[in-house]
Amino acid sequence: MKKLIAIVSVLAAGFIGTAKADITMSAGSSLEVQSIGSATNLSIGGSLGFAFSQDLGNGVTVTMSGLSFGNDVSVSGDGIIAPSTLSTTNTVVAGANANTGAGQSVLAPGTVFASGNSIGFTNSTVLTSATLTAGSVDSDAFEQISFATANGTLTYGADLEVDYAAQGVGDVTTSDLADANVDGGSSTLTTSAHDGNGFIYSTSVGGTALTVGYLLDNSGGSDMIDTSGTFNSTMAIKAALPLGPLSTTIGYTQDDNTDKNTTMGVSASMAAGSGTMSVGYVQSDATTDTTQMSASYSSTLGSASVAVGYTSTDTDGSANTNTITGRISQSVGTGASVFAEFVNRTGKASASAEGSAVLLGSSFAF
Repeated sequence: MKKLIAIVSVLAAGFIGTAKADITMSAGSSLEVQSIGSATNLSIGGSLGFAFSQDLGNGVTVTMSGLSFGNDVSVSGDGIIAPSTLSTTNTVVAGANANTGAGQSVLAPGTVFASGNSIGFTNSTVLTSATLTAGSVDSDAFEQISFATANGTLTYGADLEVDYAAQGVGDVTTSDLADANVDGGSSTLTTSAHDGNGFIYSTSVGGTALTVGYLLDNSGGSDMIDTSGTFNSTMAIKAALPLGPLSTTIGYTQDDNTDKNTTMGVSASMAAGSGTMSVGYVQSDATTDTTQMSASYSSTLGSASVAVGYTSTDTDGSANTNTITGRISQSVGTGASVFAEFVNRTGKASASAEGSAVLLGSSFAF
């Protein structure tokens, strides 16, 4: 990796005369297997990214997000392997002996039956494979640029994330495959319109880290906005401050969208025993109000990292949904680790849906 960075820097110097920019590259890969009910799902993913930064020599450092690619289960069409399923198809037929199969014909629109005719069904069982369409890759190119000074950092760009009120701490899993196909629950916390094109400014006031975000258009990640036209905006603010032994974060998000969602969240963590205890509370005021309480504890077991989390979500008019998550990770070398995660959810939206899953995986950082 260092050799590649050096080569790129030399090439850049040849084009612009001198190598002032710092170029960084990151890459990673993962292999994961999820067991859910009678199904076994496999995901192989990876990522590659570049970033560039340069000191202008006047107290301002400019950083540009470069080209990045991602291929994992969060991208639709990654080809997760799912088990084959059986499905039954009924076909309506007409004829004097429709139920026995003699003289059957497919029922045509507007068919009128004379006396003595009957309508029947033929059943056919088809073996199908529930796979996603392969070949989709998530790619972003030069979407954001930041200007850092001694007073703070201003970032402008597309696909900015300002969901600062999402202060839940109960999900300790890191893989998007961990809860794939697990029932979402009767009560769910949904925060919408928190990514798009806009600005983020972060600074510190005393011992408080303050971040303010504003989206000019929260309807997508387009590189161009018609600021004179009709658009949906989002305002968000987040403050992280120490309160004695506690590290506390307070977040607020309000969007000017169809559902007019206003969300407030707070989380706090502190050292407890040989690990860290965290708690969180989120309240969303939208078409249907939702409150969520969560807690987690992380520690080490020998050389392995372990964590367990709990989340309880209550949406007006729905039964409470409770979720327990867990994760254990063990390093197996520089940049490489193996891990296991699990999800168990009660208060499901569908009684027949799966409520738990176990995942085994490995990750590599290059």
